[in-house]
Amino acid sequence: MKISHETKRAKKIIVELVREAGGQFQNKTNLFKSFWKAHLSYAANSPGYLSTWPIVRMPNGPGIEDFDYLLSEMLGDGWLTIGETQVGSFRAMIFSLGPNCPPPSLPEDALAAIREGVEAVDGKSATAVSDESHRQSRVWREAKDGEELDIYLDLIDDAERARLDADLAVLANAVSLPYSTLGK
Repeated sequence: MKISHETKRAKKIIVELVREAGGQFQNKTNLFKSFWKAHLSYAANSPGYLSTWPIVRMPNGPGIEDFDYLLSEMLGDGWLTIGETQVGSFRAMIFSLGPNCPPPSLPEDALAAIREGVEAVDGKSATAVSDESHRQSRVWREAKDGEELDIYLDLIDDAERARLDADLAVLANAVSLPYSTLGK
């Protein structure tokens, strides 16, 4: 499993997503997309990463790797509780802050990114959020289910990505040349 520090960081982010949503977060799909969006927002606006917890390709868009593991720990520790509600013809999970929920401890730039993550899914159905993530994430479209996503490539526009790919192709070609031809 992941190292303890990153596990705790991922759990704190999830708790803050629930807290920012008013203490309850409806729908696992929306929670996953909010986690993804918060990471993108943080990277776009702050140095470094919100966390290094893996985000993987799932059929309905980017998802939190080993979420069941994280959730079981948060439920066991009393950080969150879980319930269900009927949404149309589907059952949706409701994540609520638990009785032992830790106080906020993330820096303000992390909390700002988390707010953006929650705002990105606020009032939207799981289907709408999934469809939106499919359109917005080139990396998700290029991956296979279960693969870890390099989500930060989605912060690069198509033209810049094409330029970088061309530069990498030139570099790969140069590296594959015999040593005697380099530098001539």
